[in-house]
Amino acid sequence: MHIKSAEFVMSNTDVAKCPKDPIPEYAFIGRSNVGKSSLINMLTERKSLAKTSGRPGKTQLINHFRINNNWFLVDLPGYGYARVSKKDKKTFQKFITEYFQ
Repeated sequence: MHIKSAEFVMSNTDVAKCPKDPIPEYAFIGRSNVGKSSLINMLTERKSLAKTSGRPGKTQLINHFRINNNWFLVDLPGYGYARVSKKDKKTFQKFITEYFQ
């Protein structure tokens, strides 16, 4: 598949506010600092569509990107190596759990 268009749609902390478009979503989930955002940039051939950082835990929201106007890539917060408080880690886990429910 060739990605012709890729656009950032929204970031949020509330699954209820995620896009309601009746199109497929493909989510990237994994530990912090494994390259989820970098993979999105590589697949879309955009250097800075998804924000990246050398510091683990940069992605702290649910980020939606519309691809070819007919499906979403979703960048979820990482877990594990992020240098954030235990409270923030629990919040990330909550986002991820709610997203998949």
